[in-house]
Amino acid sequence: MSPEQRTVRETEEIICGVWSRLLDTDVLPTDDFFEIGGDSLLVVEVLLDLRGHGLDLKAAAVFRHPTPAALARYLADANPPEPAAATQAPPDLFLSADDLWSTHRSTWAPDAPRCLFPLVREGDGEPLFIVHWGNDAGFVWSSTSAWGAGRPVYGFEAPGFRGDIRPVTTVADMADRYLVELLEQQPEGPYHLAGHCHGAVVAYELARRLRARGQEVAVLAMVKPSALERFVSYGWGLDEITRYRLESLAAQFSLVGDESLDEVFSRMRKEGWYDDRLGPQDLPRLQVQWSALALALHQYEPRPYDGPVLIVQDVKDREDTERNWLSVLPQAETLWVDHGVDLPRPTLRDPEVVALIREKLTRRAG
Repeated sequence: MSPEQRTVRETEEIICGVWSRLLDTDVLPTDDFFEIGGDSLLVVEVLLDLRGHGLDLKAAAVFRHPTPAALARYLADANPPEPAAATQAPPDLFLSADDLWSTHRSTWAPDAPRCLFPLVREGDGEPLFIVHWGNDAGFVWSSTSAWGAGRPVYGFEAPGFRGDIRPVTTVADMADRYLVELLEQQPEGPYHLAGHCHGAVVAYELARRLRARGQEVAVLAMVKPSALERFVSYGWGLDEITRYRLESLAAQFSLVGDESLDEVFSRMRKEGWYDDRLGPQDLPRLQVQWSALALALHQYEPRPYDGPVLIVQDVKDREDTERNWLSVLPQAETLWVDHGVDLPRPTLRDPEVVALIREKLTRRAG
C-alpha cells in the first residue's frame, strides 16, 4: 500500500511500531520521540526503517513533528490523494431529514433509549459525567473512563445515536435532555462534568443549567472544545449539511459511489468509528444525526459562565478559543497542548491532560 492510500491512523500505527521496536517500549500516538528515549543518532535508524514501509522523511520532520500523531498528519498533508481519484458517497448512504422525521420517534418519547450509561460503576464520591459527541465511541470511552480518579464515571451519548429516535437540533435541547437523566442519577451537587470536542459545548450548557438551579458545579473540564467557527453556510438546512458530510466521508474513506453499506461500515470500523452495537443499517441515520448536531453547534453562541472551568485546547486553535470562549469565562484555567491534529484522540490520552483532570477531581474529594 502506498503512503497516499494509507489512512492517518494506519500511518500512526506504523510509526508507533517502528519507535516501539527501536526504543523497546510501548509507544502511544502522543508520545514525544525525544522524551521516551530517542535521540538525534537514533533518528537515522527511524528514517531507514520508515522508508522500508514506504514513508520517505527527512530528519527535520522528526524534530519538528516528534509524535506519531503529528508525524502521520504531516505525511498525510505532504502526500494528498491524487486529484484523478474522484470520490463519491454511495446513494444509499443519504437519508433525507423528511424521511427520518416521518419514520423516527421523538427523543422525549417515554420509551426512548437512555442517553446516560455507566462507564465505571464502582468508586467513591460523586460521579464524573462525560459528554461524548462523535463517532469513535469505543476509543473515547476507553480513554476517558480513566479520568475519574476513583469515582464512578458515566457517559452521555447524543439522542438518535442509537435506536429509531430523531436527533435534536439545538444545543439547548440536548442539554435539557441530558439534564433530566443527570438529575435522576444524582439529584444534588456538587457535580463533576467533562466533555470533549463538540460534547464540551453541551457539558458547558449542562453546567449553566445546574448553576441556575442553585447547584454547585465543582469541576467542568472542556477538552478540545469546538472553537465555534463557521464551517458551512448559515443558510443550509439538514439535507445540505448531510450532503456536505457525505462528501467529506467519501474523501476520507476513498469511496467511489458503488460500495455497499456493509463495505462502508467495515472501513469505518477499521478506523475506530462506532462500535459493535451499531451496524451498516444505522449509517444513513447516523449521518443525519451528525448533521443535526452540527447545525445545533453552528447556531450556538455561549453565554457568560462565572464558575471554574478547565479548558484543554490545541495551540493551533488558540486564537479562536480566546475569542469565542475565554471572553465569556472569567475563571477559566487553560492548558495548551501541541498535537497539531483536529482529531481529539491524542489529547484524550495525553498523560498531562489525564493527570490534570484527575488532580482536580482528587482535590475536590479532599
